[in-house]
Amino acid sequence: MPIKVAGIVGSPHRDGMTAQLMRQALAGAEAAGAQTMLVFLADEEMEPCQGCDGSCWETRECVHDPASAARHARFQDADGLVMAVPVYCWQMNGLTHLFIDKMRWDTGSVLEPRNPRAAFGIACAGGSGTGCVLALQALYRYFYNWAFHGIQPLPVTRFNFRRALEEARAGGEALVSAIRGGLPPFASLGAAMADLETLPHMTAGPVDELRLIVHQLQAGLPESSEPPVRRLYAEARLAEEAWAEGDRQLAAAHFSRAYDAGNRAWGDRT
Repeated sequence: MPIKVAGIVGSPHRDGMTAQLMRQALAGAEAAGAQTMLVFLADEEMEPCQGCDGSCWETRECVHDPASAARHARFQDADGLVMAVPVYCWQMNGLTHLFIDKMRWDTGSVLEPRNPRAAFGIACAGGSGTGCVLALQALYRYFYNWAFHGIQPLPVTRFNFRRALEEARAGGEALVSAIRGGLPPFASLGAAMADLETLPHMTAGPVDELRLIVHQLQAGLPESSEPPVRRLYAEARLAEEAWAEGDRQLAAAHFSRAYDAGNRAWGDRT
């Protein structure tokens, strides 16, 4: 049977950064031999969960949401899942959260896994860039709660967007490769948690994320005599020195100043 991959876009913008990243991820999956399906959550008529203690966990149908049965059926035969979500206020947007609240997968839970599948998550913070890692952590906790095996997550900002398009395609290919290689159910809750923590960014905090964004700025802004760029690199060096000494508070202060300078330089160039 052909491998099937479902792509779910949490952004309401069909041609924005998040949607472009998704299309590249699905192109990678198709290049690896998978059949793909693209869904925009903005097209779904989802009613908020009312916590009614209904039978949705068994039937995978919400009694308050007439479209829920068809929605669930459409996704259940997917072997792999790609979710690309925009970042609002350091977290996934509300539309994505609504889907997460409503969707009932037939993978079982991480406590009683069955029908193991793989998932690849992309979080795109197109404004300040902050929150891309924090949103990914929430998205991957969702994946593992439903016993999905996670593929390396992709945090995206406007500073690494061009490179991220290539990485999204590679992620789609890696997703299909993982499915083809076989996905055994997690042996226990602890095994799933440990597997989650092996993925990049899953144990990072806000300061780690800020450091990542500064590295993205440096990758896109080679050292030069421009005052903001010079300040970016000077503050980044001080930040890394403090980081190496274990002084996260001092490192955060320098990373913040490096970010401010780099963001200003980026704006001047674009």
